[in-house]
Amino acid sequence: MLNTYLLTEKLLNYSRNLTLLIMEKFWQSLINITILDIPARKIFFIALALIGILGLKELFSIILIKQVEALTRNTKTTLDDQLIASVKQPIGWFIYILGLWILQLILTDSISPQLNQIVTGIINLAIVGNVSLIIYRISPILGEFFSNLSAQTETELDDIISPYLPILFRFTAILIFGLKAGELLLGTSVTAIFGLVGGAGLTLGLLFKDVISDWLATIVIYSDSLYRENDLILLPSGVLGQVTKIGIRSTTVYLKFKGAIQKVPNSKMIDGNIKNFCQQPIENRKAAIDLFIKIDGISAQKIADINDKIRQIPKSIDILDDSCLVRFDGLDRNARVIRVIGYTNNLDKYYSSYDQLNLAILALLEQEGIDLFNINIISDTETYKSWQSSQNLGIEQGNREYINPI
Repeated sequence: MLNTYLLTEKLLNYSRNLTLLIMEKFWQSLINITILDIPARKIFFIALALIGILGLKELFSIILIKQVEALTRNTKTTLDDQLIASVKQPIGWFIYILGLWILQLILTDSISPQLNQIVTGIINLAIVGNVSLIIYRISPILGEFFSNLSAQTETELDDIISPYLPILFRFTAILIFGLKAGELLLGTSVTAIFGLVGGAGLTLGLLFKDVISDWLATIVIYSDSLYRENDLILLPSGVLGQVTKIGIRSTTVYLKFKGAIQKVPNSKMIDGNIKNFCQQPIENRKAAIDLFIKIDGISAQKIADINDKIRQIPKSIDILDDSCLVRFDGLDRNARVIRVIGYTNNLDKYYSSYDQLNLAILALLEQEGIDLFNINIISDTETYKSWQSSQNLGIEQGNREYINPI
């Protein structure tokens, strides 16, 4: 009886040890199994990772996105709905990129360093490309958001810039992806690529310097409030105009006297030659009428008498201000130069005031018995300088012809 028990115990121990040995050998064989030089256990973990990634993708799509979409349906704006629709697919791709990164971690020891570096570059490019795609897709939404925001502000510069923001965001997204792709495909560092882009940008900047200066001038116009729409301005040519629109590159001016529209580059509108009549205090608002009178061959006493009488002219004209600056401005060869600066309080009747002042001065000179053949009346400073230069040029040419007759 005892011998039978001992024999049974030995058989059980032997079978147990044999089973453990077989299982150990089987496990060792299973571990050592390779497919394409990849251990079976890693393939098992890869399968688990793929299942987990697919499950996470479904969890994201079914639960998270649908819950967020249900919340956005209760809002009054459509921007959030557009935002969810734009980023839903790229965020799903981030999950796939995460799965690719996990697979790389599992297979790091089974692939060559060169292949591992290539996979790392592809993952980085995929991340940057996905972020760029999100920026590209949501750029119209950001543009609409900033447009709504600018509508609530008092400044006008943001109203002009906001329509161009979607283009700026899309260009930025393409530039970011292009730099990263260039780094991966060309094997060039980001610093070198930035240097190349900087050189190209400098070349384009020199090529389009007028366009860029007009853009920057637009910022100056709005930041310094140089003028606004409907302001009455005086152009360097002496023509009175009204600002109808301030664009990103040019300003549209309606020329009342000519009944025409003129487009003026914004860089020209900030060079200091534009006179604005509408930013003065309303009670003291007035426009200047600048005249130069050149009279040949009169005495100093006669000039003093004429100056005193010209100062009295604005008091007899309703649309002119009583103040009037009159001074003897020196000699121009044989001519005596008198400068007259009158003012009108009625900007709408600027040209009428201009005419009445000129005609009144002309009538005064006729009363004083001055020969009109000896009189020149120039309307403004710029015209006077141009006229004086042309006169000097004509005299120089005459002298050369006299010295070197043909």
